[in-house]
Amino acid sequence: MKRSLGSRSRSRRAMLRVVLRWSIYAAIMVLFYLFSSNPLIRGFCPLLLIPLATAVAMHEGDLASGIFGMFCGLLMDMANGTSLVGFYALWLLFACPAISLFSRFLIKVNFVSHFVINAGVSLLIAVLDMLFLHWVWEGTQSVVSFVRVVLPAYFGAVLFSVPIYFLISLIVSKLRPDEHRKLEASAQHSESDEDGKNIG
Repeated sequence: MKRSLGSRSRSRRAMLRVVLRWSIYAAIMVLFYLFSSNPLIRGFCPLLLIPLATAVAMHEGDLASGIFGMFCGLLMDMANGTSLVGFYALWLLFACPAISLFSRFLIKVNFVSHFVINAGVSLLIAVLDMLFLHWVWEGTQSVVSFVRVVLPAYFGAVLFSVPIYFLISLIVSKLRPDEHRKLEASAQHSESDEDGKNIG
């Protein structure tokens, strides 16, 4: 009886951590959307929702990160007033689950890998942005938009990737369920043991 009560309380605490974690993600997403809609520096609006989506994708499951990335993209569409509704949402919907799977099976989750992955995603979306949202409508004049608008915005997305990664990592470290933290700690411990054996 005591064991069942203990397991129930642990599951409730784990669920509370998950709900609180995603609530904080959502609050940060809305905050970044408001910042994108009303930038502090006129003419410079870094796309903070891209590094937020990629950072969350590195720490969460593929389905959840895909949905979160889609919402980040929709808010970017609203903030930038794009003529193609769902443009950013579509690319982040595909990118975030892929990042989640890569982080789980192929790459180490750290700020360096996030910087590289986020830069790649930002570059890809910047090229698509230039082609579909500027070149199609503006023609040769799109070069001016690319230099004055597109480049600074995506440069900001890359520039702020590291602090946003550490913010998400802090949230995950504090609010991930105990079972996940124990599994991660044991995995890191086994990796260090293997490294020591290889050195020896």
